Amino acid sequence: MQNVCQITFCQQIGKNKKHNQDALFNGETVFQFKLKTAEKRLENRPHFIIGIADGISNSNHAEKASKCVMSALQKIQTLSRNTIPYLQDKLSEQLADTYFGSATTFVAAEIDQVNQKAKILSVGDSRAYIIDEAGKWQQITQDHSILSGLLADFPDKKEEDFATIYGGVSSCLVADYSEFQDKIFYQEIEIQQGESLLLCSDGLTDGLSDEMREKIWQKYTDDKARLTVCRKMIEKQSFSDDLSVVCCHFIIE
Repeated sequence: MQNVCQITFCQQIGKNKKHNQDALFNGETVFQFKLKTAEKRLENRPHFIIGIADGISNSNHAEKASKCVMSALQKIQTLSRNTIPYLQDKLSEQLADTYFGSATTFVAAEIDQVNQKAKILSVGDSRAYIIDEAGKWQQITQDHSILSGLLADFPDKKEEDFATIYGGVSSCLVADYSEFQDKIFYQEIEIQQGESLLLCSDGLTDGLSDEMREKIWQKYTDDKARLTVCRKMIEKQSFSDDLSVVCCHFIIE
């Protein structure tokens, strides 16, 4: 029996924006398109990496940072906590002279299909989820944001109790020659047959509620249709952020 993973991905620029500040690595190619309709392919390599970077909108040419980090990820063979300082060094090396302060979030997964395991690494508020066969979403990563810190300090509060100004990230990769000293999320997880591992920028999670995403997953049986519906629903909203999603569904052929 050969281990096969179905990878489905899409990308979309935010409303009234000139550049897509997200970049996506689907295991083969780096994308930074204004529109990349949902596409799927089969991945039979025993080991591969995927990732998403979301440029920090108020930084200097944020689209440069996200593209730079995903291009560097494309050349990496394995993930660890040391990957983050390495990526920040690469970012500074390539962009600090011309785009000082260009910044981005980061989430990536190194997938071992033989042992059905994954290493998850993130900085900022781009997320990784496990989705079970029933369409239930479980967030794996922890957001590095001002809001997440406030929610930890005030467990009786909810997100809607705080003003939107607290939504900014508290940890990110920055082209500024500094050593990385912010928070890193790193975890190794097991993945069961039939589950999906999904990485996304906050254009998905801010654009659609947990409940709506689960309803879409339960109504449609194909990841390409699911991501298409998500993308179109967000596109119709009066305001939308850049959107990038890559989803790996674990099957056996």
